Amino acid sequence: MVIARSMDYGELLDSLRGGRAALWSCRTCARLCGLAGDEAVERLERRLLQDGVEMSPATAVSASCLQDKVGAKISAAALDDAETVVALCCDIGAEMLASALPGKRILLPTVTLGQGARAGDGTILLCRSELLEVPEGGLPAEEACRILGLSFGPFA
Repeated sequence: MVIARSMDYGELLDSLRGGRAALWSCRTCARLCGLAGDEAVERLERRLLQDGVEMSPATAVSASCLQDKVGAKISAAALDDAETVVALCCDIGAEMLASALPGKRILLPTVTLGQGARAGDGTILLCRSELLEVPEGGLPAEEACRILGLSFGPFA
């Protein structure tokens, strides 16, 4: 999946003020799109802490779209004291997370653009999308984001 930010850092910060939050990170598509992965999550967590957000430890899962992987991580994660879990993953991953944490506020600050691929040079290509017409051979994700008025890459 190709995933982009649907809000900027300021909007994310505003939505987390006044409560404890935890970051949920997918190490598959979201990592390849620059939104998640250890370094991106550490930078975002550090910035949120500096800006006064109380944080529970971040949790990373190999693939948020796989219910068994989510379930195994949920049982081992320290998410109980977080009022909001920020899902740095695709919309399907956020659905799996929400189903594993009924009653927990799941904030999805991303939008899933569609199916994609990674070119030999590392460029993320959007190959199929319901949001815009994609030429044969794909459209670089950064270009798709410009067209749609979205941002590609990490929050911090």
